[in-house]
Amino acid sequence: MRRQRAGRRRVLGVALWLTLVAAAPEAWADAARAFVVDPATSHVRFYATSRFVDAEGRFHRFDGTILIDESRAEGASGKLTVELASLDTRNRLRDDHLRSADFFDVDRHPTATFVTTAVQPGDRQWTVLGQLTIRGVSRPITLPVTVSRIGDALRVVGELVVSRREFGISYQSVLNPIKDEVRVRVELVLRPR
Repeated sequence: MRRQRAGRRRVLGVALWLTLVAAAPEAWADAARAFVVDPATSHVRFYATSRFVDAEGRFHRFDGTILIDESRAEGASGKLTVELASLDTRNRLRDDHLRSADFFDVDRHPTATFVTTAVQPGDRQWTVLGQLTIRGVSRPITLPVTVSRIGDALRVVGELVVSRREFGISYQSVLNPIKDEVRVRVELVLRPR
């Protein structure tokens, strides 16, 4: 009789454990919180160099969301979308040229996107892996970022160097040759949704 009861307890225990394991992904999904980019306190900037006149600019319109369970940050996912026509280098002629088919071709490709594929969290320095798409061309990139708290918001700051030719932006000026490498800096404040 005791053996039967002990056997039933073991079976019930195993069944309960299997139920919890099977339900774990749902429980994890429920624990994840959505954070959205606050464009009023965030920045997406770029820096390009050339022989005579360097270009420093920013994008005024962008949005993004990150889904993160802070106890399992490596499972975070996110997407940032930038409206390329919103670029601003404080030079109207140059901005119009950057919007043209020679560069971003905003009529055919109005946005650039970054989609997270993996996150490697650290104490303050994290590594975000993802796919960057510009002009319909997607490339894997690695973005080192620092992550900090501002009240209930997250602040994410990172910088990377992108080769414009890898995204089909190969225009070259004879008089003022432009380097292929463009530095991109993101400073994002993400607030809970």
